[in-house]
Amino acid sequence: MGNLTAIYFSPTGGTKQYVCAVARGIGSYGELNLTDRETRAREYTFSADDLVVVGVPVYYGRVPQLPDDLLRGLHGDGTPAVFAAVYGNREFDDALLELSGRCEKQGFRGVAAAAFVAQHTFSAKIAAGRPDADDLLIAEEFGRSAKASMAEKDGKGLSLPGNRPYRSFQVAPFIPKGDKKCTACGACVRVCPAGAVAPEMPRQTDAKKCIRCLACVHACPVHARKVGGPVYGMVTRKLEKELAKTEKEARLFLP
Repeated sequence: MGNLTAIYFSPTGGTKQYVCAVARGIGSYGELNLTDRETRAREYTFSADDLVVVGVPVYYGRVPQLPDDLLRGLHGDGTPAVFAAVYGNREFDDALLELSGRCEKQGFRGVAAAAFVAQHTFSAKIAAGRPDADDLLIAEEFGRSAKASMAEKDGKGLSLPGNRPYRSFQVAPFIPKGDKKCTACGACVRVCPAGAVAPEMPRQTDAKKCIRCLACVHACPVHARKVGGPVYGMVTRKLEKELAKTEKEARLFLP
């Protein structure tokens, strides 16, 4: 095996933890953080001897949709890839299938995949504290299993759940904004993966660019950025009622 790279888009950190845990189970690895816009703007080429672990959070049952195309800079040459979709305890729907399909069009070959649960973006009450130590141990063990499966070379294909065409991509009808406590420190500007917060107007958010990841809310040192309003409250309460009762476990897919 050539180089191993953990590749992730992780606005609030959960996906990064899982992807790195999977990679850790495989061996020594480098990291490629696609959350950073400058990193996404560059091109990355991988050989058939390399191995990548590619992970994204699930937004509305799909791979996150960004104007600059999240995965556009990745290029494989029959490169084996392990896929990870991280979701907030509802369902991952078509996200794994979509991630696999998009990567395969760019020269990658799926050898294993997993769907993991992390704390929901909109509520700390849903899958609170996840990934926890047990989750990461499962992810690491999955990495070891994926490596062993590759070594067997039994020729079996990877079958993933989901539907084509993929479900329609929806956008929540609310966005985070800053209030009068904002000190214009720029933390929100730096962490926004979509460029939706302008440095000259850090209290505002470009609704067309915003992907509702709430990275800016988590990053604000004075808690000035929030999502409010009756619609957000209604959506959050509904999600908590439906999703906070039982927490799901990882789903692992090997050939």
